[in-house]
Amino acid sequence: MRILRLFISILLIPICVIVTLSFYDGIFSIKDVSKSGLYFILGALLYSVVHLLLFRLDFLYVFGHECMHAFATFCSGGKASNMKVSGKQGSVKTTTPNFFVILAPYLLPVYTVLVAIIYFILSFSIDITGYSGTFIFLIGFTLMFHLAYTAESMRDKQSDLVKAGYLSSISFIYIVNLVIAFLIISLLFREVSFIDFISSVYVKTKFFYWSFWKQLFL
Repeated sequence: MRILRLFISILLIPICVIVTLSFYDGIFSIKDVSKSGLYFILGALLYSVVHLLLFRLDFLYVFGHECMHAFATFCSGGKASNMKVSGKQGSVKTTTPNFFVILAPYLLPVYTVLVAIIYFILSFSIDITGYSGTFIFLIGFTLMFHLAYTAESMRDKQSDLVKAGYLSSISFIYIVNLVIAFLIISLLFREVSFIDFISSVYVKTKFFYWSFWKQLFL
């Protein structure tokens, strides 16, 4: 099993790179923001600096994490109660602790989604195009926030997902988060096509592994 986990982990690394490059190409195509890719990178870098050198946002992450457990429970037809949140840990009682409820906080960047909802609501009342750069910046900031804490949470708590392999788990979560973030962006910007993004990832992944296979066995 360890060999299989290691093999899967290695296979996922190129996909992480391909998804990242396709994500960057997609947001760079947004006409409203000539340097949208740079805004996204700056947002991600700023959060990295905040997280590593300045201060941590532990309470915000724990709160969002537990809210996602509760939200996933409601979506599964269950009930959530007695939610407790502190700067170090949190908990919530759920009546349907299924696979989706367990994984939801890791797979869905809650604050990235919240930023998108606010942007969408504001677009009905004001001309939001002038703030597109700020939106992309916040997407990068909140997505990096989510990924950094998710990686730490998985490492420290040793969840069931981690037991399947830390590297493969975090790679899978990284891919899913970028896909979700791109889906959000594609719903708010006409220049961005989610179908083209998925197609690009598929074509590049297929080309990479086929080329790799030919080099080894043909």
